[in-house]
Amino acid sequence: MNIQAPARHKLPTLPREIAPNTFWFGCCLEVHQPTKIVHNHNASYLLIGADATVLVDTGMPYGWLKLKDELLQVLNGRPLDYIFPTHPEAPHMGNIGPLMEIFPDMKIAGDLRNYHLYYPGWEDKFITMRAGDSLDLGGRRLMALHAVIHDIPNTLWGYEPDQQILFVSDAYPYTHDHEVGECALTSEELPYKVKPEDTSTVIGFALSWARHVDADKVIVPLRKLLRDYPVRLIAPAHGGVITNPDELTDVFEQGLRKVRL
Repeated sequence: MNIQAPARHKLPTLPREIAPNTFWFGCCLEVHQPTKIVHNHNASYLLIGADATVLVDTGMPYGWLKLKDELLQVLNGRPLDYIFPTHPEAPHMGNIGPLMEIFPDMKIAGDLRNYHLYYPGWEDKFITMRAGDSLDLGGRRLMALHAVIHDIPNTLWGYEPDQQILFVSDAYPYTHDHEVGECALTSEELPYKVKPEDTSTVIGFALSWARHVDADKVIVPLRKLLRDYPVRLIAPAHGGVITNPDELTDVFEQGLRKVRL
C-alpha cells in the first residue's frame, strides 16, 4: 500500500488520508528542551465505511479543539458511530466526553471492564469486545486483536483486514520525540533512518515492564501475529504511520533488547 509522497519542499500535515477512507489525526505535545523544541506524537485514526464510522483512540484532552474541527471536516456531515479506545488512558480515551456531546448516539467499543467508573450511567452505550470480535462498518470492518504489547491489561489492538492496517496503541513508539514539521511524516519519509534508540522513550517509561521481561516473550508472539494478520501499514498512537513494517519490527525488537540489557 503506497501513501502518496509529499510534494518536494512541502511537508504533509494532519489529518492525512493514509489509505482509502482511513485518516490519521494527531495533536503533538511540545516538549521544551534546552536547545530546541521537540514534539510528542498522540495520534488517532478514523475509519469510514459505507454504513458506519469508527475513531481508534481519541488523543489527549489538550488537543480537543484541533481534533473537533478536523474530525467534523473529514466526516463532512456524517456521524461518528463508534469510538474504539485501545485502553483507558488519557491519550487513548481522553476526549470521549466531548465527543459524546457532539455525537450522542455514538457507541464506545472495546474491552470496557472498568469504563463504568469513568462514565457512570453510560453503560447502554458500551459494546464489549474481545479479541476476534469485529465492528461492521459496511464494506469494511475493524477487528479487535489481543495486544501483544501493552501497559494496561485491557488493551486491545485494532486490525482492518481489507487494507491490512494494524492499530497498535503504545507499541512501535519510534520517534516518540520528533522534530517540528515531522508530525505527519511516515517512517519512510523521515529525513533520517529510524534507529533502535528512537524507541527508548516509550519502551523505557510507558512500557517499563520491558526491563524485566525477556524480549523473546514479546517478539515471538508479535511475529506470529504479523504472520497470522498480514500488515501493510502499522498505525501507532505514539509514532508516525509505519509503511515498512518488517524493517520497523526489527528496529522495535532491537529497542526492546537494549532496554532489557
